[in-house]
Amino acid sequence: MLGVIANKPVDLEFSLTKFRKYASCNIDGWGIGWYVDGKPEVFKEKISAQQSEQFPILSKEVCSRIIISHVRLGSRGVPSEHNSHPFKFGKWIFAHNGTVDREHLLSNLDEKYKREIRGETDSEVYFYWILQCIEESGDVVEGIKKALENVVKASHSGLNFLLSDGSSLYALRYSDKPSKDYSLYWLRRDPSESGVLEGVSHETKA
Repeated sequence: MLGVIANKPVDLEFSLTKFRKYASCNIDGWGIGWYVDGKPEVFKEKISAQQSEQFPILSKEVCSRIIISHVRLGSRGVPSEHNSHPFKFGKWIFAHNGTVDREHLLSNLDEKYKREIRGETDSEVYFYWILQCIEESGDVVEGIKKALENVVKASHSGLNFLLSDGSSLYALRYSDKPSKDYSLYWLRRDPSESGVLEGVSHETKA
């Protein structure tokens, strides 16, 4: 997974080109989600990002303040666009790394969200379960906490996810296994500032 939030729209050509190398061992699909005038857009394929003709095109053309991308190694469900991440619903975009108990979450999911499920993955059900808990609690962070309290009661590996509502980007790392497969790294860069370049060249002395 790769997520970016910036203070102005950006493209990820350089970052996504490096991210693409992970598709060599995550071959079951890829996708990218972003926002246009506050509305979520998602493009997904069932093939590896390394095989995709659209990947290099979209890495240049997608320009957004928030971008979420994902390369998939499937644990459940065949490679398909419906099973590829990220998923979207309403204003939300979501991508997940790990496994959860799909049937356990389905048994607690309202029909309103069950009707939206298109694929076979546990990740999509996990997404709608989080949204249901956010709706019930009236707060994003409290909703996420409530969702996790239920998820960890059943079998799971990594619960890592990226979630956005178009204004904020939420990132979670949670795993009961000491594995690098469920690591999460983040980087914060301060905004650049304009100014007059000052200095003296050692060669020209000017």
